[in-house]
Amino acid sequence: MEKINFASPFVIIFIAGTIISFIVNHILEYLDYRSRRINGSKVPETLADIPEAEALFSEEKLSKITAYENAKYKLWIPSSILTVVLCLVMVLSGFYPWVFNLCCRITGFPCSFWTLFFCYLIFSFITEIPETILGLPFGLYREFSIEKRFGFSQMTFKLWLTDQLKSMLVALIPALLLSAAVSFAFTFFESTWWLIVSVVLFVFILLAQIIYPKFIAPLFNKFEPLPEGELKEKLEKLLSVTGFTNKGLFIMDASKRSGHSNAYFSGFGKTKRIVLYDTLVNQLSADELVAVLGHELGHFKLKHILKGFLKSVPLIFIGAYLLFRLSQVPELYYAFGFDVPAGQLKWMQFIGITLTSFVWQSVSEILTPVGNISSRKHEYEADRFSADVCGTSKDLISGLVKLNSENLSELYPPPVYVWWNYSHPTLVQRVKALRKYEENKKENDKEKSV
Repeated sequence: MEKINFASPFVIIFIAGTIISFIVNHILEYLDYRSRRINGSKVPETLADIPEAEALFSEEKLSKITAYENAKYKLWIPSSILTVVLCLVMVLSGFYPWVFNLCCRITGFPCSFWTLFFCYLIFSFITEIPETILGLPFGLYREFSIEKRFGFSQMTFKLWLTDQLKSMLVALIPALLLSAAVSFAFTFFESTWWLIVSVVLFVFILLAQIIYPKFIAPLFNKFEPLPEGELKEKLEKLLSVTGFTNKGLFIMDASKRSGHSNAYFSGFGKTKRIVLYDTLVNQLSADELVAVLGHELGHFKLKHILKGFLKSVPLIFIGAYLLFRLSQVPELYYAFGFDVPAGQLKWMQFIGITLTSFVWQSVSEILTPVGNISSRKHEYEADRFSADVCGTSKDLISGLVKLNSENLSELYPPPVYVWWNYSHPTLVQRVKALRKYEENKKENDKEKSV
């Protein structure tokens, strides 16, 4: 194994960032666990006057919510510990330089497009194996023990295995294409590859929006047009009022895998389609479904999706440029045990990208709250949009209460945990915000009438 330079700033940042992120996450998860122990048997006062809440959050249901969250927490503890230990061992033991040297012996030192391409592929494949093996038993235990025990998972081992094989095959094609594009850029555009890669990635993201709903999603689930009836009429009326052009309303057979519920949009432009999980349709009334879809349409009408996409475009280019600059720094390679033969740095830039990602991932945890603050703001805005377009927030509130109960989501996460980890406001926060919005709206209407 190669020698790691533990005095290097790159290595110091990686180790410190990894350990600090680990400690922060464990403190937050413990605070959340303690909150469940103290408040898990109580219904928040905000929900007490909601007719459905008493039945949906019975003593038995509250106990089940606590048990479900605790089961996931107790599985997460050993998983997170072993994942961090594996990460530190792989990086600090010289495993990655050893794998790179092995790949070079197999392919010949990368000195052409094809040798670089195959070296890149073999390196990526081998270095993914340890983490995949470690995550496998935890994933199986969660799916076939925890999720089944609490009534969510309908998965059979045969279906699970089929899904894994399909996922691997589906992921293989874009992985090959992207690896080829990156290798081509490294080979023929030594100083501007970051620009080429950014454009390729941007195009790939756009194409995925078209390809996924038409060709990939049907490999895993069946999509049936929403049948004629009250629900379809109400949803089509909502779409007409909001001016949402789409290719149709579909129900997905999510229940063959899980009892969890959801709804989503896919595609863009005139190819957009709306997909409702069959579990969602079974859990909510027609008016509640309209309100929930109104919330999703709010994201579209308020341009949250477009804004997020437009924000990601410069970040892709900036990120690629920073990767390019750092991949030109020999000290980065030396720090993690790699030799850089004279004049051969350009053939090792994918290693530089890998090492930069290690350093970045170790400290990126501190930026988690930043993205979540913006996301929660958008959720509040979409809730208000739904209340406006539906004429009331009553159906959205009752729908949210039902979904929270059906999905066994906890009711009392501590504020610091929400601030750090939640991309959506809690149920209590959303109900409070909707009620306040309607109160303010009524007061404004009175003032206008006067």
